[in-house]
Amino acid sequence: QACPIRPLGWEIMAAVADADPSMILDEIATLRKEYEAQVNSETPSPRLQFEFACLLICSPRRADVREGASLLDELLEVGFKRTECLHHLTLANLKMGQYVKAKEHVDVWQHLEPHSGMARLLHSLVLDRASHDGLIGFFGLSLLGVGVALAAVRKMR
Repeated sequence: QACPIRPLGWEIMAAVADADPSMILDEIATLRKEYEAQVNSETPSPRLQFEFACLLICSPRRADVREGASLLDELLEVGFKRTECLHHLTLANLKMGQYVKAKEHVDVWQHLEPHSGMARLLHSLVLDRASHDGLIGFFGLSLLGVGVALAAVRKMR
């Protein structure tokens, strides 16, 4: 049975998961206009900022993902929906390959909600991706070292 209470922003994440990238970019442009119109008003909406940030981190463009992460950081600083912000910040940092930041966010999330299965799942995913990417880098450097050694041996002959 599915949990009837879904985190804020879930609808946006689910809607864009299967969407065409050009549709996501159109949605971003539409929501950006709405967000920019209210950001300088007397009563800016943190909920709209959160929804806009969630949409931005779904973008195929790295600059949009960075902007979304920055907006989520702002919301986190003011205490708006801390666990949901930490969740989406972890996803954004994973997407950008910033595993240290992703781990920091998921660690705080686990501290706030120690029994959260999603926090535990994302924590293991962060560790898995960091070790996987680290191994690929290690093997790449090893191959480069072997190539340099072979070239040096050939030159000596």
